[in-house]
Amino acid sequence: MRLFKSLLRLLFLFSVVLSLSSLLRAQDSNTLGYFIETAQTNSPILNDYNNQVISNRIDSLRLRASYGFILTGEGDGMYAPIVHGWGYDEVITNGQSFFASARVTKQIIGNKNLKTRLDSYRASIVQVQAQKDISIKTLDKQITDQYIATYTNQQQYKLSEEIITLLNKEDEVLKELTRQSVFKQTDYLTFKVTLQQNQLTLQQQKADWQNNYLLLNYLAGVVDTSVQELSLPDIGETFSSPVFGESVYAKAFQADSTKLANDAKIIEYDYKPKISAFSDGGYQSSFTIRPYKKFGVSVGVAITLPIYNGHQKQMLLQQNQLALETRKKYALQVEKQYRQQVFQLNQQIRQYEQMIDMANEQIEYANTLVEANAKQLPTGDVQMVDFILSINNLLNLKANIIQYNNALFSFKNQLTYLIIQ
Repeated sequence: MRLFKSLLRLLFLFSVVLSLSSLLRAQDSNTLGYFIETAQTNSPILNDYNNQVISNRIDSLRLRASYGFILTGEGDGMYAPIVHGWGYDEVITNGQSFFASARVTKQIIGNKNLKTRLDSYRASIVQVQAQKDISIKTLDKQITDQYIATYTNQQQYKLSEEIITLLNKEDEVLKELTRQSVFKQTDYLTFKVTLQQNQLTLQQQKADWQNNYLLLNYLAGVVDTSVQELSLPDIGETFSSPVFGESVYAKAFQADSTKLANDAKIIEYDYKPKISAFSDGGYQSSFTIRPYKKFGVSVGVAITLPIYNGHQKQMLLQQNQLALETRKKYALQVEKQYRQQVFQLNQQIRQYEQMIDMANEQIEYANTLVEANAKQLPTGDVQMVDFILSINNLLNLKANIIQYNNALFSFKNQLTYLIIQ
């Protein structure tokens, strides 16, 4: 009985843990980090880069193997019959022959030569990694841009809900005051039109919010038609952009330059003498004289010495140098653009932070004015037009702050994931 109760407790605790973990996952799915992580996991481009890295490592292993000992088996059998004097010349063909052997070959290469060729694959891996880092930044920026747009729609929708709640609260009071002739029928109708316009705007903003949310899911590779409230974009105050020398672009250019410099060394080695050694052992016979004694071995050395090929080596080295100079020019231009964008974005961020501070100060006065007008409205001390105007001023200020924050988030996003086209 005690064992049964203990099992029940364990099952209960296990179910609680599962429920909590599911709840936490559901809560985490409304954050920017969740969408970025999901997009990276689902991205076929990033998967392609990972596979390219693995493929380059395999090519490196294949290169090592190609310069090791290569064992091959060879065999050849031939029979040339002569019928009534017709057939191949037996002096040449021996009538029949058989050959079978195992051959070991090895190309002799210096350690520096081999290291240079292996370094080519290592440089290719660094190149792929640099391109992958740029693709990650591009993807993260795209997801963050869409997240910011969706969050802005959400805040606009919530603002309209807030204003409609305020207007609905006053609607009943104003309707009764109009019946008591405190306000004219036209004044009440003006108020009612304002209320209905905001209700229509609310529906439009809800549709925009839902459409942008579904687009966010689409970009992140999430198959889900439900819409939930997003949390504040967690760019926060951690946004930053490294100096150009530490950026992914500088690393990409450095990787390209390293690869080109290594390619130049390989060109030099390609035009140096090549030596390979071989050895075989087997059986070869025409079966004419003592075929049982035709087992044997052989060893040999092959040397290839380049003499003249129309100055192709110099041409290849010249092309390599041109490519290297081109990369340097591009790197210089990108560095200038990078520094200019960092300066411009920092300036825009400071400007919009000041605008938000000023708008927040004005909202305090606008809120106070709406509250005061709402209190004086039942007594007729404030006209309907003035009350509606005060609400519209408050609405415009809050809408402006949402737009300012949208622009501020966008600038921070651009600075964090600075993309040079």
